[in-house]
Amino acid sequence: MNVPRLRFPAFSDEWAHEKLGNICGFSQGIQVDLELQINEAKEGYVKFLRIENYTQNSFDFRFIPIELSSNKYITSKEIVVVRYGATAGYISRGFDGVLANNLFRIHPETKILDNDFLFEYLKREQVFKYFQTVMFGGAMPALSFSIVRSLELHYPRQLPEQTKIANFLTAIDEKITQFTQKCDLLAQYKKGVMQQIFSQKLRFKDNDGQEFPAWEESVLGDAFEYRNGKSFENEISDNGDFFLITLNSIDISGKLKTDHKRVSQTDFSLIKDDLVMILSDVAHGNFLGLTDIIPSDKYVLNQRVGGLRAKINIDVRFASFYINYNQKYFKLYGQGSSQQNLSKSDVLNFSFPLPHIHEQTKIANFLTAIDDKITQAQTQLEAVKRYKKGLLQQLFV
Repeated sequence: MNVPRLRFPAFSDEWAHEKLGNICGFSQGIQVDLELQINEAKEGYVKFLRIENYTQNSFDFRFIPIELSSNKYITSKEIVVVRYGATAGYISRGFDGVLANNLFRIHPETKILDNDFLFEYLKREQVFKYFQTVMFGGAMPALSFSIVRSLELHYPRQLPEQTKIANFLTAIDEKITQFTQKCDLLAQYKKGVMQQIFSQKLRFKDNDGQEFPAWEESVLGDAFEYRNGKSFENEISDNGDFFLITLNSIDISGKLKTDHKRVSQTDFSLIKDDLVMILSDVAHGNFLGLTDIIPSDKYVLNQRVGGLRAKINIDVRFASFYINYNQKYFKLYGQGSSQQNLSKSDVLNFSFPLPHIHEQTKIANFLTAIDDKITQAQTQLEAVKRYKKGLLQQLFV
């Protein structure tokens, strides 16, 4: 039967099956010359919604004269589809305004389809993947109306069942939004606190309430020994006892990932509490200099990743926080076009402050506590996302 595995009580009849184009209408956005667009809200102008507003949830809006909007104005509840480019087929909503011509909206026949149900149905990962596989390729992928119209849609015949499904999933979406906002707020708080700490506008005191001594000015080379990694490509083994630190081992937040390639032997290039630093990156260099701490002696250092071992009494957590906070320094010094690289001197000449060791520890403890809260919120967020993903597989046909 054409029914989902999971249903709400009181509904048992078979679901309907129809092509999307038979029960929905479509309307494309408009093209507006760049000279008619402005970057700030103004009386007599309306928001001009572009792809990035939806795919990146960007609030960087442009505005166009209201007389150009014609009958193309949409509300935040209406369903929007990206028509061109790498994200063609992406489904979203959430803004009032006028769509650009590389976007279009879908409006269902409301006597047959609940708009919120349709949104939840269309924004599933398998729908996006379907559009990606059948659209026209080339340098600028394009999603035609005929492809969207021919999409097979399975839906409850009764609107109340559609509404129950939509309301249930919307409640989960609200939880996801709450945890996402919590993660963002904690990250913003951490960034603000680090700015205060590392500019020394915020200072810690010792356990007796006394001020710590003034910070000493130094360079990274005074505090750490530097080493380069080597190639282990011929020694990778699924059953290896050691984890290989590569360019892909650190995420964009400067945290060591949990999943690593393995190798069968070690060269003792890394020990517990060493720092590892990304020395090579493509494109914009946003990973250059990102650093984290090695948690055990079971790691080895691959090429194009640097190793830093403390040669003075220093809290390596403080060092890692400070280096990552100043990632722009390493991005600035990256050499190359298609691939940017850091030299040994770029790393060792990095200006580096040295607070009293006890103040370093207080700073590191404080920032680590914030990181723990961020990790907890991210874990909760991922759990809700997994829960919803599992439900989507059972609530729809």
